[in-house]
Amino acid sequence: MKINTICLKNFLIIRKVSIPLSSGFTAITGETGSGKSLFVSAMKALRGEKITKSLLGKWGKSGEISAEITIEEGDSTLRQALSDNDIFFENNTLILRRVFGEKNTTYLNDSPVSLALTSALLGDLIEIGSQFENRELFKKDYRMRIIDSKAGNTKLALEYKVIYHQIQALNREIEALGKQDDPAQRDYLEYQIGEIEKLETWDGEDEELSKKIKIVENREKIMKLGSELASCLENAAEELRRSDFLASEVTGLIDAEELSKRINASSIEIDDIHRSTLHLLSAYDSEIDDVNEIRARYDRLSSLLFKHKVQSSTDLLKKADQLRDELSEIEKIPNKIKELQEELKKERKKAEKLAEELHKNRSAVVGPLEKQLLSYLVKFGMKTTRFSISLNKLDDLNETGFDDALFEINTIGTGKMAELTSLSGGELSRFLLAVKLLDDESGRVILFDEIDSSIGGEIAKNTALEMRGNSSKNQILMVTHFPQSAAVAQTHIVVEKNTDNGEAETDIRTLSRSERVRELARMMGDSTSEDFIATAEKMVDPTL
Repeated sequence: MKINTICLKNFLIIRKVSIPLSSGFTAITGETGSGKSLFVSAMKALRGEKITKSLLGKWGKSGEISAEITIEEGDSTLRQALSDNDIFFENNTLILRRVFGEKNTTYLNDSPVSLALTSALLGDLIEIGSQFENRELFKKDYRMRIIDSKAGNTKLALEYKVIYHQIQALNREIEALGKQDDPAQRDYLEYQIGEIEKLETWDGEDEELSKKIKIVENREKIMKLGSELASCLENAAEELRRSDFLASEVTGLIDAEELSKRINASSIEIDDIHRSTLHLLSAYDSEIDDVNEIRARYDRLSSLLFKHKVQSSTDLLKKADQLRDELSEIEKIPNKIKELQEELKKERKKAEKLAEELHKNRSAVVGPLEKQLLSYLVKFGMKTTRFSISLNKLDDLNETGFDDALFEINTIGTGKMAELTSLSGGELSRFLLAVKLLDDESGRVILFDEIDSSIGGEIAKNTALEMRGNSSKNQILMVTHFPQSAAVAQTHIVVEKNTDNGEAETDIRTLSRSERVRELARMMGDSTSEDFIATAEKMVDPTL
């Protein structure tokens, strides 16, 4: 894969720029603060990393980062991945566009795609190494990735990691279920359910008991008021019967038939009310049996309602059902654990098989890897260095299989070996650069972001020469402050900030040979110095 052109629009202090990229080794330079970091940010965006709204410029509501990419003959994996995701291309050309602002959208050949897919397709083909990555060398998983890359274990290691994480998830689930399968909790639930069942309550019992108790407490008052009410109704009925007779008599003398009918109806109604009242009150003539038992049951029911924080006997019955469901789930736990343990056993078997394969592949490349890394370190000026990789096989699985990798180094040639933490910043940078260059893969785009910042001098030139050598297999880009590094590159791009009209704006362009000489002189200290210009002329490859 090769990037032919990068276009940036409304990207922070870049209004619009189109940057042609050549094959081989390209240096990117510019004064501090000119915007070189924007070029790095753009490359990160192309490999599928997130773009924040803070990178939006002042020339519109959206910005864009795009690239024209050539898919080469050896990019069979990329071709297949694009085909699997229904992304079609012509003339081996892929156009990637990242539009950002209020909304972020990614397109591949005008087809909208997710950021995750972009990262999956291009994340491994566009690689970025920087001085800030040095400390990653101290991490065990990073060192193992170095070995796996050399061993061709990348996909195998990813497959193993997925299964290993599944094993961890199963272990956590089994542990959590084991904690839930508490005999004390089981006994507690059984007791609570039994207590409710023993009461044998029913829907609405609390209301019935409450009414009965209210009657018991007010029986004497009910009987007194009821007797008085019955008496009043009896007297009223007697008076209405007399009124009915008188109305009948009056009707015989005058036209009062309507009045007579109403009085008659009222008399009948009052008689009926009187009889109903007597019937109602008769139910309270005798005292309710077992008053103390009713009170005791009401107290037991109220106690359970309070205990389970419910309002009625109906709610209490629902609570009992909930407790039964909870108990049922706990009783299922042993079978669940057994099923999970069987699944865990199968997953461990898969993981162990993959871990053995990983170990075999790693063991085969440890020796050659030591020699290759040491060879680069010697080229980078660390001539007395001794270096070794120890691949220790563990008794149990870990994040990377059965293996634990130890990198040890000695830069003075004598004495004990030490871990990489003993290296200086410059030595770490050289070691990381060696790691990036030793990969046998081709067809990648690799950006080195000031990885030579802690090196300098003749060693910086040698490292740049190694990058140039690697550029026959990969497209190499290098952001640098060192003229001796930039002079080795086959193409030179400069990042310049202009402040015309009081507004800052960055431009990125490819330099001609004469412009390149002046840029190298500037990097030495003075772009107008005849001595620096003469030196720069000698530094630039005359064939370029």
